[in-house]
Amino acid sequence: MTTVLFHADGDAFLASVEQRDDDRLRGRPLAVGEQVVACASYEARALGVHAGMPLGQVRRRWPQVCVVPYRPEVYEEASARLFEVFRRVTPLVEPGSMEEAFLDVTGRDRGDPVDLAQSLRAEARARVGVPISVGIGRTKLMAKLASRRAKPDGLVVVDAALEQRLRPRLRLDDLWGVGRTTYEKLHAAGLVTVSDLSGVSQEDLRGHGISTAMARRLVSIATGTDDATIRLPTARKSVGASRSMPPTRTRSTVHAALAAQVSRALERLGADLRLPRRIEVQVRFDDGAVLVQRGPLPAPTRDPAAILASAEALLETSGWEQDGRGVTLVGIALHLPSQPSGP
Repeated sequence: MTTVLFHADGDAFLASVEQRDDDRLRGRPLAVGEQVVACASYEARALGVHAGMPLGQVRRRWPQVCVVPYRPEVYEEASARLFEVFRRVTPLVEPGSMEEAFLDVTGRDRGDPVDLAQSLRAEARARVGVPISVGIGRTKLMAKLASRRAKPDGLVVVDAALEQRLRPRLRLDDLWGVGRTTYEKLHAAGLVTVSDLSGVSQEDLRGHGISTAMARRLVSIATGTDDATIRLPTARKSVGASRSMPPTRTRSTVHAALAAQVSRALERLGADLRLPRRIEVQVRFDDGAVLVQRGPLPAPTRDPAAILASAEALLETSGWEQDGRGVTLVGIALHLPSQPSGP
């Protein structure tokens, strides 16, 4: 039996929740956040607004953008309801973030998968009040590529015939998880698309500086045996995000990268109700040395502004500006308690 996966993803989720709750915001460019943008509506994205951007810059450059404060409890409640909708379709749900998940609907006695996906989208509208896009594919990669193409508020199917045509033409830098540094190594080796991986072994890729895990994944993508297994969530001890970049000593660049990673880490926290209590900031220099600063948050929270303020304080204590070396990576980790925080 061929595996059938959905990748269901809320469209500009935080902004959609705000537009759901306030009719005056619907159809208008909107940014959600405190000091930085946590989420921008599609109307705002069309102007150039994106997550991690300082809100002061947004206000100066685009005064027509509505700015609303971050409301974590409201988003968590909407997320919980959205995942209830997902689990009405199948118990095999793998969260990806607060508003997205993979669903395995293989063999579900619900008729055609397209009809089931349309029903899922309608249920999300009716029960949560937000739009979701759904991609359908045989593997997680294909389903996620399909949902990306479906946005906003759409449905795209990658069937066997389309997958056969699409897979070889995929650019390696379009594969999620392939960052700038990895792609630069692949490009230097003459590898640009999935078709270029034909006949390339894991050993070949490791010889070009690609990690073992990434080499294994790239070979599986080239052979069409990539991941299609739903992994039910377990209690994580931490969630994080990092970004590689060309060597820089520019303060604004480093701080913008940190802000973006705070947003990404919070997105990856997903429907997990636990509140981070400690954070860790990581800086990698151009000679490969890594510096890690750790510390507690003033209080358990998932408020982006509070977490960013603590992260920036840790970044300052690292002394990176006085070091003299270029920064090539900025990352953050949010450490979680074993149980959800009490009221």
